[in-house]
Amino acid sequence: MQLLDLLAPTVLEVFDYETIKARKLALVVELMKAKGIEYIPSESDDLMTMIEADAYEEMLLRTRINNAVKAQLLAFSKGSDLDHIGTTRYGILRLEGSKPYALFTFSLSSSLAYNVTLPKGLQLGDVNAKVALLFEDITITAGNLSAVGTVELQEYIESSELKTEIILTPLPYVASAIQNENFHDGANSEDDERYRERIWLSREHKSTAGSIATYIYYAKTADARIKDVQIIDDTLGVVKVYLLSDSGEADQVMIERVTDALSKESVRPLTDFVLVSSATIVDITVTADIVLYDLTYEAGVRELIINEFNANTMIFNKSLSMAKLYGLLESEQVKDVSITAPSASVNIAANEVIRVALTLNFTGAA
Repeated sequence: MQLLDLLAPTVLEVFDYETIKARKLALVVELMKAKGIEYIPSESDDLMTMIEADAYEEMLLRTRINNAVKAQLLAFSKGSDLDHIGTTRYGILRLEGSKPYALFTFSLSSSLAYNVTLPKGLQLGDVNAKVALLFEDITITAGNLSAVGTVELQEYIESSELKTEIILTPLPYVASAIQNENFHDGANSEDDERYRERIWLSREHKSTAGSIATYIYYAKTADARIKDVQIIDDTLGVVKVYLLSDSGEADQVMIERVTDALSKESVRPLTDFVLVSSATIVDITVTADIVLYDLTYEAGVRELIINEFNANTMIFNKSLSMAKLYGLLESEQVKDVSITAPSASVNIAANEVIRVALTLNFTGAA
């Protein structure tokens, strides 16, 4: 059972303004008749204005009640209401985001006859006390003056132009740290839908049986940039974890974050060997000639097609048949479609996703 499979609960009322107004009007007519007064409703009289105002107030109140109920339900809750459900009922906090990173070159003042290892967690900063940490150990080998390593800015943000080249950790052999690029590939706070999914998956996260949901939960918790996770356990004792990022391929930082998270004894059964890697992206170009009944609808049809492809691609193990491609290109405004590429259905493996580039040529019906 998935959250999306749940029907709206009956406690959520379905109503509309006109129905409420008609009920109130009928009640007023009945009450007036009981007093011997024949009331003939008119849109211009003062009593009708009061009935309409009362109907509108009732609609607002019932909408507020519906929203209050939704705020208590995981499937419908949003924003701070969802934060309260996740935290108080499940013990799951919304991810603050992911920290951006950049490549740095670390240099010695002079070459040495032995290797020098710069430890993971080495601190760097700037004049405004912003801090960044070396993401993993790097080694400047004997006889060499420098090595390149990844440094992670300690802020949850998509990117930053900060320069954190001041070495704060005492290292007598390192003369300098030079930042080679801006910090990139971070992420802002987790959105509601992703947070909701992790809350739902968290029902499994205390399991020591190594369930698929457990691995997905911990993988998505390790990096807020992860869009989807595919678990394949077709080999005894080996669990293959494939990561799909918002932009497509998983970078090495994402892979290492997830590997660290899934390697903890509290997460991984002792009998499982976990291999983490990026999803394989299968790039295709869909070229189509589309005949519209009215060419003035081109912009709207183009947007509709783009949205349809966005919803049906970049999904693990989802192939695209020619029939499906035609279906994604057709709509009420489309008279005819001719696909020139691809020439056959595109079938993919479980660890693959399809990424589509669209070339759409529109003409009007003769």
